Amino acid sequence: MSGKTVRKRKNTDHASGRADKAKKIRYWKSAASTIHPGEAGIFATCNRNHEKQCTQELIDLFNDEAEKQYDLAKEVTEDNSDDAGDDVETSLIKELESLKKSKESQLFTPVNIDCECVIFFRTKKPIDPAEFVHKICENALKSGVKTTRHTLRLSPVSLTAAATEEDLKTLATKVLAPHFHVPNQQPYKFAIRTTTRNHTKLTRDQIIKLLAAAVGPPHKVDLEDYDRLVHVECFKNIIGISVVKDFETLKRFNLQQIFESKANKNEKHE
Repeated sequence: MSGKTVRKRKNTDHASGRADKAKKIRYWKSAASTIHPGEAGIFATCNRNHEKQCTQELIDLFNDEAEKQYDLAKEVTEDNSDDAGDDVETSLIKELESLKKSKESQLFTPVNIDCECVIFFRTKKPIDPAEFVHKICENALKSGVKTTRHTLRLSPVSLTAAATEEDLKTLATKVLAPHFHVPNQQPYKFAIRTTTRNHTKLTRDQIIKLLAAAVGPPHKVDLEDYDRLVHVECFKNIIGISVVKDFETLKRFNLQQIFESKANKNEKHE
């Protein structure tokens, strides 16, 4: 033997892999754990045991889509335009405050609701969950580009409330009015669809009866060929509502089915 000391080489690839993995799940570990009344957001379903991967891929997708759908850079520029006359110290303080505010007001906050195959993202303005999800699914159908692997269905929630009849009436007034109670609008055919998870507060019949009355004439129920869908999400003691369009055309907002339908269509044309 030469007597030379053999130095063990560090497994940098392994260390890098751990760092990448930690980075990918950072949003999940820092997620909130409660859905509150008065919030907006998006439910997402995924394959079993892939909640973390689904969370990360949707954070990436949502942030990319938000930049496309909303002129976020312009908003930041306008916010900073008033700082031109400040001295260096004042500008630095404002910048640090702005960074802190930006971190606290992130547009999408994943919420660990401890429900298998289901996650929730709390959203903030200017995000409109119904319009935002519709655009994501519409883009996916047009492009056929697969942007997610583990995500199944997206379900927007325009606003949440406590799951009581009284709170549901108030919630319905706020969410339904801009869609069904606009002066001189043409009548819509509508349907109501409910999804319940760990929920025992209100029955499906109670919810449908109350919301159908809240929509009211001149609009009519049509379960087969509706123009608008009143989508209801019930989770534990919280209930959320949104009004969506093109629900059947966009495969009920199921991204996996959208990608598969596009792939099958392309194969037939080859």
